[in-house]
Amino acid sequence: MSYRYLGNKTRLNDWIVGEIARVLPLGSSVADPMCGTASVSMALARAGYSVIAADALTFPVIHARTRLLAKQAPAFKALGGYDKALEWMRLATPVEGYFFQEFGEAGKPANGRAPRLYFSATNAAHIDGIRAGIRKLSTSGAITKIEHSVLLHHLIMATNKVANISGTYGYFLRKLSRPALQSLTFDPIEFEWTSGCHEVIQGTVEEHASTLRVDAVYLDPPYTKRQYAGNYHILETLAREDEPIAAGDGGLRPWTDQASDFCYRRKAGQAFRETLERLTVPHVFISYSEDGQVQEDELLSILNDYGKVTLLEQPYTRYRSNGRVKNGSVLERLYHVEAY
Repeated sequence: MSYRYLGNKTRLNDWIVGEIARVLPLGSSVADPMCGTASVSMALARAGYSVIAADALTFPVIHARTRLLAKQAPAFKALGGYDKALEWMRLATPVEGYFFQEFGEAGKPANGRAPRLYFSATNAAHIDGIRAGIRKLSTSGAITKIEHSVLLHHLIMATNKVANISGTYGYFLRKLSRPALQSLTFDPIEFEWTSGCHEVIQGTVEEHASTLRVDAVYLDPPYTKRQYAGNYHILETLAREDEPIAAGDGGLRPWTDQASDFCYRRKAGQAFRETLERLTVPHVFISYSEDGQVQEDELLSILNDYGKVTLLEQPYTRYRSNGRVKNGSVLERLYHVEAY
């Protein structure tokens, strides 16, 4: 399973979970309230922890529900089983709907601009057909909440593979790339049974911080000025199953209400303070890069107000958003705050 996602921690999971395991006994509870692709949440679950995963955006919540809560393939009785559900997605009747018009090569965006080349015409119509089918299954009560999430998870992953982008959805490429000309694919995923009791919720870390009753919290805030809500607007639209006004040349959905203060240099430090003030847990682990908006000295100064701080570092290969390696490496930092 591959995610084209800024800050994805898949290659750091073993290190992060290993360091947490030095402090927390297996069976403890850990919250991951900025879960992204739920990569760390799933690694914690595999290690034997009970996990609460959350995110401000909807599509990470879909990923988390699928990965943490679907411990085996759902029954999909209405579709004849999980394999039949995937076949249903492959064979969905194309529809020249919202995605076709707003994001497809042959579309006519409502604001009158030229077609946005996020997807081939064929794939855009296929996406619309699947969206219509999922909506019908959901509103009729033919599928469960977990089955609904699994279908959306597959659609998001399949769409991401054929998106005509360099890495994020801030804008599209001028010509359809080779991956964008491929058809949508729906391969079975490996559902994993884990021993813990897990929960998945939606909302900002600021909303949930004071309500978390766990042994530890793992925070993975944005490092840079790039807002996830804007850079992944198409995936958010897939997850929300809506048809927002596609604004400007890039077709962005309204997203500023989901903007994170951690992305703003002037606000990031205060965002850390406000989050830590609301947490009432014995241990907080924070992933943060040396390239982050808050410099090491400033962050240590903030964290030291809330507990004993241990700093761990791991060299990490730099990557561009398109997945290519940049020159050199970056130090990924894991801060452990043991509350006073």
